[in-house]
Order: sequence, then C-alpha cells, then structure tokens
Amino acid sequence: MHRLRRSSLFAASALILAGSLFAQAPATTGAPTTVSMPPTPLLPDSFGPWHTTGAADNAISFDPAVAKELLVQRTDAKTYTAEGATAVISAVQMTDSTGAYSGWTLKRATATGEPMRPCAGGNSLGANCAVSAGRLLFWQGNTLVLIAPSGTRAVSAGSFSELLGTLPKPMGAKGAPPLLPTRLPQAGLLPETERYAVGPATYAAEGGTVPANLLDFAKSPEILTARYTGKAGNGLLTSIFYPTPTIAGEAQHALEKAIGDRTLSAGMLAGSPTVRRSGPIVALVTGDFTRSQAAKLAEAVKYNAQVTWNKPEGYMNQFTISQTGNVVVQIIILVLTIVAAAAVLGVVFGGGRALIRKARGKPLSSLEDAEIIKLDLRGKSEKLRSSSE
Repeated sequence: MHRLRRSSLFAASALILAGSLFAQAPATTGAPTTVSMPPTPLLPDSFGPWHTTGAADNAISFDPAVAKELLVQRTDAKTYTAEGATAVISAVQMTDSTGAYSGWTLKRATATGEPMRPCAGGNSLGANCAVSAGRLLFWQGNTLVLIAPSGTRAVSAGSFSELLGTLPKPMGAKGAPPLLPTRLPQAGLLPETERYAVGPATYAAEGGTVPANLLDFAKSPEILTARYTGKAGNGLLTSIFYPTPTIAGEAQHALEKAIGDRTLSAGMLAGSPTVRRSGPIVALVTGDFTRSQAAKLAEAVKYNAQVTWNKPEGYMNQFTISQTGNVVVQIIILVLTIVAAAAVLGVVFGGGRALIRKARGKPLSSLEDAEIIKLDLRGKSEKLRSSSE
C-alpha cells in the first residue's frame, strides 16, 4: 500500500514538472518569417564599356493621367562613362509592351522639341528606335529608354547594345507587341507620324482629333494614327482596335452617322472621309483624298485572326516533311519489332513445350491426351427380345 501511494506521488510530480517546462518553452508555431528581396534595379551599374557614376534626373516624364493609362511601374536614370565619353540614360518601365510602344510614339514627338527620325542601319536599338540631335529613344519589352550623350566625344549607338540584355523581359501576353502597327498599309506611309494611344489622355496628348464620345473609351479601344502622302493625296489614317467585332460595328455606325450629320470638325470633313471595318478594327480615313483613294486606303487595313499554340519560339519548325517521314519509319520499325518478338516468344514457348512432351514419350499435341467418352451408334444392332420369349 505504501509502495502504491509512493508511485502515485511520483507520477503526479512528473506531470507537474512537464507542465511547467512546457509553459516556459518558447512558442515555435508562430507566423512564418518572410524575407523580401529588393527588386533588381531597372538600369544596371555597368554594361559593356559603360559604368555608372551616379544617379541622374530622369528626362522621361509623363502627365499623371497619361502615366496612369500607360501603366507606368517605375523609373530610373543614371549617368554613365566609357573611355572618356559620358551619357545620361533614362528609363521607364510599364506593365506591358503596349504601354511602352505608346509611350515611345508620344515621346518621339515631344522629347526633343523637334521631330525624331527613325534610326538607320547599325544605329538602331530595341523594337523601335528614333534619333535626333543628341538623343536616341527606343523601347524594348515593356521599357522605354532615352539615351542622351554629352561631351565632345562621339558615341556609337552600338556601344549600348549590351544594355538590351539587362532590361526586364515581360512574360506571356504582357510581352506581345501591339497588333495595329502590323496592319498599317506601307504605301505612302510617313513612319515618323505614327502615334499609338491607349486612353483619352494619351490620345489628346498625341493630337487626336476624333471626339472622345465617338471613340467610346469606356470600351478600352487602342488607337493608331498615321499620316500618308503621295500621288493619292495627303491625309490621316485612324485605326481603332476594339475588344470585339460587335463593339467595333457600333463604333463604325457612330462614325458614319457623324460624317453624315457633319458633326465632325471641318478639317476631318474635308475631302471624302471614309469608314471601314475589318473584324474588331475600324479604319477612318480623313484628308484631301478622293473617295476612291480614301476607300482603298481604309480597305487596306485588314484584321487576320491568328490561332497559335502556346509553344516556345520555333516549336512548329520541328515538323518538317523529312522529320515527319522519319517518324513514320520509326513507327514501322516499332511494329515489325513487336511482330518479330511475338513470333520468337511463340516459337520458344510453344516449341519448347512440344519438345518436353516428345522427351516424355507423349504426342506433340495435348489434344490427343483428352479422354472422350463416345457412343458407338454405328455398330451392328441386336434385336431386343422381350422377356416373354
């Protein structure tokens, strides 16, 4: 009895000690600790022969309303030196390539106070490039970059080529270039006049002339304007890309009604203003074109729907005729191999079993082993005699 009481006392003491240790132990099930890494700088500290000497004032600035439409994420500007030459590089990163291209067309007209001409030959950088006295403007991915060399030493645009590899690379749809520039007719086009707008503020800043209520910015249109010149006349082509063909059809009717009611500006009603639609794209031609010339230019804007697989670059190039023939040959070889294997297995298992039966003195076929009970109904019949005979 004394031993049982002592055991109970020992067990109770152990429980009290364990409870006190648990109460004193630090909690280990709290919220997980997360470590936030700072984002990679938009502009590198060095690339190629260039090395930064410090920050600089960003020469690329947008009106707040325009910056909101372009989806500006961050900016950066640095001063670089290379072998005695100096340059200030300014950069602005947008959410997608459409915003970068739109910002490029806007800044090409306002960044230097004079028209910037397209870059030529080895002086071209990025997806699109424009140059003027002392400045080079280009966009790549979702980033807009302005390079302004200073000093008396000449700077080659090729020395900045390694900068392209350091810029952000948007993934998926964010990295897809805008569609409308690829649908512009090339005959008579003045490339330096292209302007791409993604909202009413951007369109107004680029000198747009179509009333906002006719464009219906609530439906998120993207607008590309470009001037044309030549024997066919001089005028403006306005291409409007809507999310769906139905919305585009409504915009087409609204523009046609405005032309018929002559509620547009006098400059837009001069000549023969013409509206055409191709899928979700509405084309408006204004200027001193004749009716047939305006119709021809508007009808040249075509929307071709393209359905592609989400595969890496060059994936579909693998399927050439010769490689398809190789695949067929490999399939034939596989089928012949399977047939030969089946024949060999049949000979091994069937022939081996027959040899074993032969060694045991049995017939080769096991069908002869079966004992069949049969009635000899073809034998001679005997007369049945009755018991009375």
